[in-house]
Amino acid sequence: MKKWMRRGAAWALVLAALLSPPGARAVLSDVYFTAVNDQLLELSDETMPFFSGGVLYVSSRLFEGTDLGVNYVRDTNSGLAMLYTANTKVDLRFDLEEQVAYDRQGNFYSGRAIERGGVIFFPLDLVCKRFGLNHTYNLTDTVPLIRVTSASAILDDAFFIDAASTQMADRYAEYERAAVPPEEGGTTASPDKRPVPPVHQPPSTPEDPVQAAEGQKVYLILSCQAADALSAMERLEGVQATFLLTAEEMENADLLRGLVAQGHAVALRLTGQTEEEAAGELERARELLWQAACSWLELVWYEGGADLGALLEAEGCARVSGTLDQRSRGLTGSGQAGTLLRTIGRYREDVSVYLGGGRLGGLTPLLEGLEEGGYRVCAWRLTASQHLFST
Repeated sequence: MKKWMRRGAAWALVLAALLSPPGARAVLSDVYFTAVNDQLLELSDETMPFFSGGVLYVSSRLFEGTDLGVNYVRDTNSGLAMLYTANTKVDLRFDLEEQVAYDRQGNFYSGRAIERGGVIFFPLDLVCKRFGLNHTYNLTDTVPLIRVTSASAILDDAFFIDAASTQMADRYAEYERAAVPPEEGGTTASPDKRPVPPVHQPPSTPEDPVQAAEGQKVYLILSCQAADALSAMERLEGVQATFLLTAEEMENADLLRGLVAQGHAVALRLTGQTEEEAAGELERARELLWQAACSWLELVWYEGGADLGALLEAEGCARVSGTLDQRSRGLTGSGQAGTLLRTIGRYREDVSVYLGGGRLGGLTPLLEGLEEGGYRVCAWRLTASQHLFST
């Protein structure tokens, strides 16, 4: 899709949101929206993601008629489902009978595809890593949104959720009406318009304790102004987190010293759109952090479309990323903390949570729930193993 067409579609979505009233809140559990770049997909069982064994699976519909740049094909005779890119010749093949995944070079991967109702579902994390895509999990006013993005995406998550809020409310209301059985004596919906209720793995309920997998870690990521950062440090009460600061914000030497003294990780939040601009920001931020706290900058966060992999490798830096993006919702109280805690509980591997900053009233109950569940809350660190993180 041409760039001007993608941009026009994105801003059409924004305009629709501004001219439409807000929708109702959701009540059904285990229902998710999915989006590809700036396109919200239909809400149906054929597009509905689900968790299985702690792994998030997404429908093959995400790769049909969208602008991700990844194509899908299935060979029923051989029992293979394949994802591939036409230009770079990158592929990922799933043997549905043997339950294995491999590529054209014969390299095997940890993952498998699942077939439900004639639709193939793929492990999202594996697919994104293989094809250089990004995925985020965001709470909305209706149901959670799982968004998969490539370099073609125009809107960030917060802007996209605001722009698509009316669409999500309308589509969820329609899905809810079709999924709830009619009262006795009422009119039965026609089979072709009534979806089967979701059969995904049941989520944890508020009464169920959320327990960590053995050794499971949670990395909390915050991006705060100086006053909010000081407040967040008080709420953390000795728990280490990762703070994202721009090069300009790193001119606050007292803030840097306070973060480093309490064991928090400091990452540069890049704002430059080119490799040259990013290199200049990195050099400036390193000098400021070293002068203020004798600490060497190793972590960066950026959301632009520029490919900075070569720059980061040359500078010995690694990119911080968030598995769950909470920025658009905030963490204002115990209710949101409980919802986020149950979302974290779906994962059986290390999870990074981008909390943003400024609305952290629910941070204390979240930390209490994580402690009760046996999670290790950590700051990100660059270890001797390149681009791997641990405490």
